[in-house]
Amino acid sequence: MKALALLLTTSLLISHTPAQAQAETAKPADAAPAAPAKRGLLKYSPPKTAATGTRIDGDGASRGSGDKLPSLYVLAPNHTALTTREQPSLFWYQTGPAKTRFELTLTEPKNPKPLLKVGTDKSEQPGIHRISLAKQKITLKPGVSYKWTIAWVPDPANRSQDVIASGSIQRIEPDAKLTAALADAKGMDKVAAYAQGGIWYDALEALSNEIDAAPKDKDLRAQRAALLDQAGLKDAAAGERK
Repeated sequence: MKALALLLTTSLLISHTPAQAQAETAKPADAAPAAPAKRGLLKYSPPKTAATGTRIDGDGASRGSGDKLPSLYVLAPNHTALTTREQPSLFWYQTGPAKTRFELTLTEPKNPKPLLKVGTDKSEQPGIHRISLAKQKITLKPGVSYKWTIAWVPDPANRSQDVIASGSIQRIEPDAKLTAALADAKGMDKVAAYAQGGIWYDALEALSNEIDAAPKDKDLRAQRAALLDQAGLKDAAAGERK
């Protein structure tokens, strides 16, 4: 009887082994992991009521000494672009290095004195730059359209020689739809929510923060190039793709 029991047990083990091997072969874990879905490029939806024609691009024509200065661009659309932040960041792009004085000014309507005026004697790094209004202790009021200007100043005694670029910014309170979209959003989902909601400055800042955290990520730079393209900022977009 013991011999018979042993024989039956052995038979069961042998008959089970091929089925078990077949089941293990079919396990999804053994298959190669699926590649993550590639995110589409950002889509910016401009606010329908925004005032248009508010941007000026600074062509770096020859000034004074005959040297051609780099072109300057405020990174904003050609309309009054929005932010939900009290103290957002402002971004600009320069096409090349310059040993000429650079100035940035922020003004509000009916106030002849600038809220902010900062400068540096030279700006030798081409590409995208930013200034944080929080670090400058500047707070924007809701509903006010502010103008900000950047300039090369080759001759402080003759400001007609300046190369000037400018744009506008207005702070708004987020609506219920945007608030819901941002509730659990992180990373690029947050950027997309701002872009689709027409909040240009917050979309650009959130995306730029992602790039600062991963500067070698080509996909992030492609997203910023796409965003800049939609604002008509072709030189800045091309710089992102180099």
